[in-house]
Amino acid sequence: MNELSRLVDQSVWANRLWIEHVFSRADPEPRPRKLLAHIVLGEWVWFERIDGEQKTRDVFAIMQREALLRGLEENRRTYLRLIATRLEEVIDFTRASGESYHARVVDILHHLLTHGYHHRGQLAAHYARKGVRYPSADHIDFLIRNKL
Repeated sequence: MNELSRLVDQSVWANRLWIEHVFSRADPEPRPRKLLAHIVLGEWVWFERIDGEQKTRDVFAIMQREALLRGLEENRRTYLRLIATRLEEVIDFTRASGESYHARVVDILHHLLTHGYHHRGQLAAHYARKGVRYPSADHIDFLIRNKL
């Protein structure tokens, strides 16, 4: 397994932990569910851009647990396909702001992985403010728990 694939595995693992955590408790605030959906939907947007047809528009919709888990698995397969076939390809895209840019697929994948870290950090802060214990989804925890 190459290092980028391992980072994808860690990201999917961390997102699953957070999905299970968020959906295992009542929380009147929609923010945790919106953040989880934003991770999945944001990946869809970028994968669609890479494939040349962006269809997803609402990256802050709320998704149910099962849809999130299916989305994670679909995204994992897409990451691995792109890693195997298109890393150095340069993609032209237009951001939501209307600005046009280009980037290599490998750089877009790195962006998506760090995007997930960022939003999982927001989830941790949300629960820390409430005094609620939350899952540790650090890379080292992934390695230890999966005996890698």
